[in-house]
Amino acid sequence: MCRIGGIINSKNSLEKVNHQVKTMCDSMQHGGPDDHGIYMAEDASVCLGNRRLAILDLTTNGHQPMVSHKEDIAITYNGEIYNYQKIRTVLINLGYIFKTQTDTEVILYAYQHWGENAFEKLDGIFAFSIYDKRHQCVYLVRDQNGIKPLYYHFNNETLTFASEVKAFKHAGISQENENWRIYYLAFGHIPEPYTTLKNVCSLGKGCFLKYHVRSAEYDVQSYHEFENTSYIRNESYAIELIREQLRDSIKQQMISDVDVGVLFSGGLDSSILTILANQHSGRKLSCISANFNEIDFSEKKQRNSLLQKIEVQKIEKLITYRDFVQNFETVLSNMDQPTNDGINTWFVCKTAKEQGIKVVLSGLGADELFGGYPSFDRIHKIQNLNWLSKSVLRTMRFSNNTKFKRLYYLSLNSPIGEYLCLRGVYSPDVIAELLDIDMRTVIDCLEEIPLQPGIKKTSNETRASWFEFNMYMQNQLLKDTDFMSMSHGVEVRVPFLDRNFVDLVLSISTEIKFSYEQKKKLLVEAYKEDLPVETWKRSKMGFTFPFQEWMRKNSDIADPSRYHNKRAKSLIKSFGENKLHWSSALALYRTYHAS
Repeated sequence: MCRIGGIINSKNSLEKVNHQVKTMCDSMQHGGPDDHGIYMAEDASVCLGNRRLAILDLTTNGHQPMVSHKEDIAITYNGEIYNYQKIRTVLINLGYIFKTQTDTEVILYAYQHWGENAFEKLDGIFAFSIYDKRHQCVYLVRDQNGIKPLYYHFNNETLTFASEVKAFKHAGISQENENWRIYYLAFGHIPEPYTTLKNVCSLGKGCFLKYHVRSAEYDVQSYHEFENTSYIRNESYAIELIREQLRDSIKQQMISDVDVGVLFSGGLDSSILTILANQHSGRKLSCISANFNEIDFSEKKQRNSLLQKIEVQKIEKLITYRDFVQNFETVLSNMDQPTNDGINTWFVCKTAKEQGIKVVLSGLGADELFGGYPSFDRIHKIQNLNWLSKSVLRTMRFSNNTKFKRLYYLSLNSPIGEYLCLRGVYSPDVIAELLDIDMRTVIDCLEEIPLQPGIKKTSNETRASWFEFNMYMQNQLLKDTDFMSMSHGVEVRVPFLDRNFVDLVLSISTEIKFSYEQKKKLLVEAYKEDLPVETWKRSKMGFTFPFQEWMRKNSDIADPSRYHNKRAKSLIKSFGENKLHWSSALALYRTYHAS
């Protein structure tokens, strides 16, 4: 796991490009504290950089960027390839000789042998760049689920890329995207492909960018897309396959030359991971949890119900309001992009690092795949409003109720309106007031976000799952998890998002996958015999912190006098009266106090 960056075909001197790439990578040192390196192909003006977090082959053999035996292919890579040993065996049988035990070298020779077809063979979490001297081209490649980030900028025939948006400023790319505040106030994050910087885009998941050095042109292609096949209709068979595939996924993701832990909240998803990971751990498994003085948020009792059944190392960190205040600005500065989430991940990954744990498993993805969120119920209610005309929906902007105001989004000429009705932070009229812009500007900006038009034709449950998986999880949870964990040099692995497991779940029919009586019914049925009753019978709490109380006590956020905009002052006043959710207040604070 690493951080990567590079510049190709710059008009600057080689010396300056080398310095820029080094500075870009050094700015991401937190994500790769163990080693660093630069590769330079002077004849093609290709410069690749790397900051390494050593997980596999901890020796200097894993140094990056890495070059092939003939020095005609170079790679800088961030991630973990879980099936690298299988691919390595195939390549050895084909005559390839390996000098290291790394998965980096496997990618290098997989590409040398199969070319672009190699990308689809990789099972893991990855973002990498390959320079092929033979064909004079550079590739940027991102994993099938977009778990690892990769951003790029193309201007004046020059391609620049990095693992973090903040790194681009060290390459002289700093012009602000004038729409980022609109996105942020609407979503609570900035949706892909956009970022806070103009023309700095996120490479799509399951995609590769191919840059031709001689012509200085590039194109982006998809190499993998998940499909809802829904051919499995027998519940018992589906449960059997879920247990089999998730076991294999976790067993594969336990491969590491360092200790692996679990982010253990006590909920269904992390409890399942804990049980299965403990079966495949060669060492005593570390379970990392957060506790609070605020009793409503402490899940210690629920966690202990499971921990009494298995032998693990319990790591419980008491996080107080004082911890929150002391670390708040550091947390915000560690956010690569403004977001209303991720603070909780920052604290538990800090605890992991303090315990010397470099790799942790997370239950991220289960709610999106199996219907764990309230949106799976709410989407039916939204559909019942389809008979209302757009003019009626637009009058909802005048309501004093936040939920009613969000109904305005259903009048948008884009499926994005349905998602924003489910999860939006502020309605278009409020965003316009907060930013002193015309409301039409807000609406046009949101309607232009690229989205699959066919999503409107899917069933309610399938559409809710698609929104949660491709919008909320993709744009917020995965990004937040990555930069909050990597700010501590900790790698988060997500077994529920293993490509084979995702393929399996998407092949299960909605009729047996989703239930109104029992959230995540199939997961519960698959593991209820292994878990304490209180783990799967209680209502979903989520990985929550006492942020409402803590932020209301924080004058930086909750003092209306710190805000110059009239509507912002009013909203923060409502927050002080406990009439506004903390995430909405944080969005205001970040909008007006962005670094």
